Amino acid sequence: MLGLSIRVDGLDAQIVELLQEDGRMLYKDIADKVGVSLPTVKARINRLMSLGLIKKFTVVVDPDKIAGKVRGVLFAKVSPTDMEALTRTLSKISEVRAAHFVAGEKQLFLEVEADDVESFNRLILERLPREAGLSDISAHVVTQTVKEEYGVSLKANSFLQYKCNFCHTTIYGKPIVKHYYGGKYYFSGEECAEAYKRILDQKYSERKKTKTEG
Repeated sequence: MLGLSIRVDGLDAQIVELLQEDGRMLYKDIADKVGVSLPTVKARINRLMSLGLIKKFTVVVDPDKIAGKVRGVLFAKVSPTDMEALTRTLSKISEVRAAHFVAGEKQLFLEVEADDVESFNRLILERLPREAGLSDISAHVVTQTVKEEYGVSLKANSFLQYKCNFCHTTIYGKPIVKHYYGGKYYFSGEECAEAYKRILDQKYSERKKTKTEG
């Protein structure tokens, strides 16, 4: 891990593990469990959030408790060359709960859920091919979930790894962090940050123009 200068220690790992078990746990209770002061816990959590390791605090709902829900996993071939456009499209399809690029003949792995079998079939046969340009989709319906963990197993002295949002290369050392249009981005240098900002400026300008004309 030479060159990856940002890492988490044992205290960070303990705090993250406790929050993954119960995101509502009070800072005071965390401090008591890990044996440090409350301000220390607060400072560590703020740091982990600023580093992007803690993305957000949320609620985990058990989909099996909702009658009629159909869950499945899909493998599909990707035809678009614009991965950012594909990512934006998938993010807008609420039935897609997770999307991963994978190695192999089919480059995309999706976790999906639908309100019923009809909606599930329509998602596979119509919406994903038309809206996202996916092809050769193989679908597998989940019949029973025997284990489902959230988050990651974080060990002490783990290094944090960042990739530049512009050039997509691994960032060695501390990344340059920028906030554009409500998003948080990481860059290997100011040149990449400026180039990416120009791309975003153009995209948002085109969207604004389209809305105005509409």
